[in-house]
Amino acid sequence: MNAPPATPSGLSIDDEGRFLVHGEPVTHERTLEVLWRGLAPGPDGGWQVRIGRESAPVSVPGTPYVVVAVSEEADRATLTLAGGAGEPLLPGTLRVGKDGVLRATLASGHAARFSRSAQIALGMRLAEDPSAPGGFHLPLGGKDWPLGAE
Repeated sequence: MNAPPATPSGLSIDDEGRFLVHGEPVTHERTLEVLWRGLAPGPDGGWQVRIGRESAPVSVPGTPYVVVAVSEEADRATLTLAGGAGEPLLPGTLRVGKDGVLRATLASGHAARFSRSAQIALGMRLAEDPSAPGGFHLPLGGKDWPLGAE
């Protein structure tokens, strides 16, 4: 697991989508809601949490958008992100990173990485496909979606 570099605020988000303060997971539900709701791109290209007039930098390895669960209904899949937001899976954006981690692009255009548990859940649905750039395809909605490669 990648430990994000320290920030003056001590805030970070790890590879599994957990908010940390000085390396310790934040577990208070209301605090987590406020942190996720206040998360936004920072002026320097990084990430920050903004609450009212106050803001604090957040150290993030790659993307703060981490898929923690995948659910399927009929012909589509929904991603649950750390923080509780739901997003439809855009299967054409699904890809395998050089590190072997699944990633997808959200409707907002932001990249999301899959946590270990979400990757295992979706991975059970993947079929090997040597013709796909990522080596697999996802059968979904009556179609085979080839996974891309980074």
